Amino acid sequence: MSRVWNAYESFLLSNASQITAVESSLRSFTYILPGRFKDAELAGEAIYAAVHLLGMYHDSVLFRIVYARSARDAQASNVRAGADVPKMSLHARYTAYWRSLSGKYHRAATALMIVEATQLLAEMLARRRLGKARAWDVVVAIEAIKAALRFSLVRASQRRPVISPPLPQREFDPALLERQRVPGSAATWQGSRTGIIRRSLSTMQGRDAYEHLLSHTLTEQDVSPPPLLVRALSTNIGSAAECLWILRPLVYVLLLRHYGPRDTRPFVTSLLLEWLARAVRKQALLPRGLAAKDMPPPPPSSISLMLTMLGIENSMLDWLASSLSAQPRHPALKPVSAVEGDEWASRDRAFWWYLLRGPVWYQWTRPKIAGFVARTEKRRIIGLLGSIVGEYLPLIDDYYYYSSV
Repeated sequence: MSRVWNAYESFLLSNASQITAVESSLRSFTYILPGRFKDAELAGEAIYAAVHLLGMYHDSVLFRIVYARSARDAQASNVRAGADVPKMSLHARYTAYWRSLSGKYHRAATALMIVEATQLLAEMLARRRLGKARAWDVVVAIEAIKAALRFSLVRASQRRPVISPPLPQREFDPALLERQRVPGSAATWQGSRTGIIRRSLSTMQGRDAYEHLLSHTLTEQDVSPPPLLVRALSTNIGSAAECLWILRPLVYVLLLRHYGPRDTRPFVTSLLLEWLARAVRKQALLPRGLAAKDMPPPPPSSISLMLTMLGIENSMLDWLASSLSAQPRHPALKPVSAVEGDEWASRDRAFWWYLLRGPVWYQWTRPKIAGFVARTEKRRIIGLLGSIVGEYLPLIDDYYYYSSV
């Protein structure tokens, strides 16, 4: 079996750019499948889940080979590690560190990404095989598993918040692997100590040379130990905030199963829990004795100003914009690294998904989208886009994971 995997990995490395193009094409194809034939959404999601899982394996192989720790590993893989390959991102450094340090983290992170890749497919199959009522039981079970895995990630990373995605991703053009250089040629030079082959600066011109040098410039965060890229949950308040964020989806689906998606109570409860988790997280970062109310108010956000200029008066949109776009009012509220900042920004953007949920979806967002589809159905190009968008309206109505993160 190992020979088969080795042969497949060699094939992947030799055709990395073509395989990536096929993956991207298949993912794009699944977006236009719903509504084209009976059970098209199920077929499309099955393809998407399979491509996603295969892409996860490809990411792990390419990451392991490209960022090989020794020249011997790189040569054994027939890859010129370091040739035109950008430096490892902070997210990759952080997640790779915990993956290599803790087997528990690696298993929990892998399981979480597999569950997230297949959750919508599982909900679709449950709806067809078990019925609508039992399908909610499957969704509740999936959210319970995800919550347990996220708590495992917190413990395995020594009480640090969950970073999404929890494993390194493909962050470079796979075509770089196919740019094999001949050792000793004018286009490359080989280190005498490491044996690593790198591109010669004499072959670069202008902007190309500048970007190459800039990509290898080290910052303070680049040399920081990976655990310092994300602050640990040092207080009970910080732990409570993370628990609220992890448990919110589970509470939401439990309320949806009991009250239904059109009821206001699940929507309001979920929104309040998510907002509370964000507020408590900020309070946990402030020095003791300093409350958020004691700090000066933030300036109006650019999004709020734009909504005002456009004449759009909507209290919820303005609240979301001002809440998510406010500048930090205390140094402690600033992220210590891009890893932490990206995770906070991702959690803040999750608030916009509430436009596709509950009474806001049925009473405000859906009618506006349906009106757009109706107005554009007889136009050539934009009408095609409208028809594709229209096919997703009943899917968002019926399936939870079309509007979840």
